[in-house]
Amino acid sequence: MFEVRRSIRRLRQDPHWEHRRRATAADVGLGTRGYPFTLGSGTDRLYDLARGQVAGRDAVLAHLLVAPAAPSRGGALHDFSLVALDLPRALPATAVTPRRLAAKWRGERSWPIPPGLWQRRPLPGGGPGAHVERVCADYEFGELLITDRLKQLTVAADCGWRIDGARLIGWTDGRRPYEELIALAERLDLLVAAFPAAVWQWRGWS
Repeated sequence: MFEVRRSIRRLRQDPHWEHRRRATAADVGLGTRGYPFTLGSGTDRLYDLARGQVAGRDAVLAHLLVAPAAPSRGGALHDFSLVALDLPRALPATAVTPRRLAAKWRGERSWPIPPGLWQRRPLPGGGPGAHVERVCADYEFGELLITDRLKQLTVAADCGWRIDGARLIGWTDGRRPYEELIALAERLDLLVAAFPAAVWQWRGWS
């Protein structure tokens, strides 16, 4: 925890980053009907939010404190860290989650993306033994986007991610130092670079 506080002080002194002690997801245009915001009783409160650029993309870094949704979790609050990167255009809602995070944090109301068609027609290859869980609001888009390469990059980064309009939101558990979040943003930038080219010509989505 001490290292996290030190990293916040360093970030506040960096002129390339704009820091806010408290903010909401709406303040920075993030949708909350999906991971990591649904991994508890529901919240949009962000802490030590930073806005800047990573690898030429506009980026948001923040911590999220979530109250447990189920009595079995006890009374402790749970910390998450998130990164949001701007995408060139809006794409269908999609989520890819490493098995470690999915198994630890999923709950009855913990939707990876807003509930809808993905619940009735799940993508194949996500059963027992799979390294990631994946869902997409557009079945055909999900099959095109989520290649073996993207799954490998997701597991290597040890973070979940989802597409929220023209944003990619990456998240992991724990309150991480901001140097780790910047490194995570760089890994997510590599992941976006690995999107199949046809993704960017996908039929209109907003």
